[in-house]
Amino acid sequence: MNPLITILTLIVSYLGIVFGYILALIAPEELRVGRNLFRIGKFAMFLVIFLLANYYLYLFSSIIVVSIFSVLMIIMFVLELVYMKRIYELFNYVIFTIPYFIIGDDTFRLVFASVLFVYGLVAGTLIKKLLEL
Repeated sequence: MNPLITILTLIVSYLGIVFGYILALIAPEELRVGRNLFRIGKFAMFLVIFLLANYYLYLFSSIIVVSIFSVLMIIMFVLELVYMKRIYELFNYVIFTIPYFIIGDDTFRLVFASVLFVYGLVAGTLIKKLLEL
């Protein structure tokens, strides 16, 4: 895939967080009622990203890279679960970007960008709540 298209695909997938924030602004009553469902959805999408990235890292990389990525993801998951700070959400996106550029498979990049967009929708709605705290 062309490097420009690769970067634009990643940028569009990160726009999910912006659209999630806009969604939270449009329907705040849904956010109050469904906050726990959004959290469950966010952690489910986190798990999908974790499994997808580990699978493709295992196929296209070494076990050392898989181990390092897995440890980073587990640390970020626990930190975000315990502390719920905005900065940890930003670190998640930085860590999510690592396998996107390591793995050169176009199918992986498109599927990963799609899953990352959906994760951003859910995370963006929850970030609105964090900004109010």
